[in-house]
Parts: sequence; C-alpha cells; structure tokens
Amino acid sequence: MKFGESLREKRLEKKLKAKVAAKNWKISPGYLSSLENGKRSAPSFELITEIADSLELSGKERYLLYDLAAESKDPPELSRDIIEYIYQNIVIREVLRYSMNCKLTQREWDVIFNFVKSHYKY
Repeated sequence: MKFGESLREKRLEKKLKAKVAAKNWKISPGYLSSLENGKRSAPSFELITEIADSLELSGKERYLLYDLAAESKDPPELSRDIIEYIYQNIVIREVLRYSMNCKLTQREWDVIFNFVKSHYKY
C-alpha cells in the first residue's frame, strides 16, 4: 500500500469528505486529491501528524502512515519519528552500527524484537 491509498482509506473509514478534510487540514482539495492519487509525495511530518491526530489513528496506524510517507519520498527515507529517536540516543546508534557490522540475520532481529515485545508493553 502507498501513502495516498492509506490516507484515502483512513479518511473514508472516518466518513470524512475530501473537501471537509482538506479544510480541516488547511490544504486545498486539489492538493489532497494529488496526495491520495499518488501524484505528490507525502507532506511534512507536522501535517501528517495533524492528519493522524484528526483521524484518531491508533499507534500502529499512525506509524504505518509515517512509514508510507517516508517511503513516498524520492529517494525513500526513514520516518522522522524514528530519525529523531535514533538521533536523541547514542546507545541506539551504537547498537545499530554494532549489529550492522555483525550482519545480524532476520531471525536474530526477530529474536531481539520478540524479547522486547515480551518484556515491554506500550
């Protein structure tokens, strides 16, 4: 799924008309249409956050929208929430670089992820 498709799907789930959504988000209906139709890459992180808030997206839905927005950029990038988190914590950068040099497999990353999930809830 692409950013625009996901945005349209979430907007329609909330039964929000495009013109009303555009007005709420302080963008033009044409701009919203071009986003939803994949003719424009995703807007700023701030606007995406405002959209996610207004659509009352769950954490998972919000993170998916952030990721799809980052992937829509040319070239694709990491979502800003992840970049900020990594930037704010040197240990995360060290762990990622160490793991990168060790060439962890997908199975090993799954073990790490499952450990974190089993010990911490959000």
